[in-house]
Amino acid sequence: MKTISFVLVVMFLTIWNTTEAQFLKKLKEQAQNAAERTLLDKTDEKVSEETEKAIDGLVNNGKPAEKPESFANPSKEIHTDKKRAFYTHDIIVKTFDKEKQAYTTSYFDANEIAMQSNWDDPNTGKPKTSYVDSEGYFISYNESKGRFEKSNLLSSGVMAMMAPNIMISGYKLPPGPFWETSEKLDEQGLNLNTFMFIEFAFIYQPNHFRQEMNAANYTESKISCRGTPDCTKFNVEENGYEGSYILFDEQDRLAEINIIVKDDAALGSGEGKLEFFYEPCEVSLPAATEIKQPGQELFLKGLDPGNN
Repeated sequence: MKTISFVLVVMFLTIWNTTEAQFLKKLKEQAQNAAERTLLDKTDEKVSEETEKAIDGLVNNGKPAEKPESFANPSKEIHTDKKRAFYTHDIIVKTFDKEKQAYTTSYFDANEIAMQSNWDDPNTGKPKTSYVDSEGYFISYNESKGRFEKSNLLSSGVMAMMAPNIMISGYKLPPGPFWETSEKLDEQGLNLNTFMFIEFAFIYQPNHFRQEMNAANYTESKISCRGTPDCTKFNVEENGYEGSYILFDEQDRLAEINIIVKDDAALGSGEGKLEFFYEPCEVSLPAATEIKQPGQELFLKGLDPGNN
């Protein structure tokens, strides 16, 4: 079995979310070993299946579809009840990369089962917007063609395992709850990792971290946050990650993930932060033309293009 280059993973994540990918790129070397161990266990049984599906699904030789979708959110009609049973409420997530001093705000609409992300382009300073639907299609505006385009590159089964491995390892989250949830959703025909970090809020609870405390991974304390004294904080107990923590609010909802890397030989120093807010929001997806990304066919087959 061939494994996929983690450099490619980061590149594809950059397509999905520029700000988040900046921090993930710094974490990729440290995440690689843990991710590959899980991949060797979990991906082997999936690669053949995904390869077969990918070959069946390859059309137009990578060219854009001839006609755009006539409606904005066709994914909403697929397994709607099952998706809403998991994605039960709206969430707003702010990502923060201290080194870049950049924010991305993502709005998840549980009724529409869709996400919108807003950020400022670090190169031009211009505001940017992208979308993700419930089947994992990434939607953005192509200025040169004057249209919205969508790609399902991140919704492949292989990618749905690789990307979380990097994020879970980088953000120091217990992997067990994620994979247990993933298996349950897979049995229902759903892919976990559709909305990336949004899904952490629907999975993780304080008890997941308490179960890991026996391995000296976390220490627990009560602190004040967001106007209440009853927030639960789990400090990450690992060399090079001093000051890192995961925070839950008074209702045991995931409130904040703050990861600080200090003087790491491979990563240097930096900080990545996610803040979760449980507030109503509305997302309207634009109608978009489906396209294939360069190299997508090989990626979906679970191959490393560098080895061909």
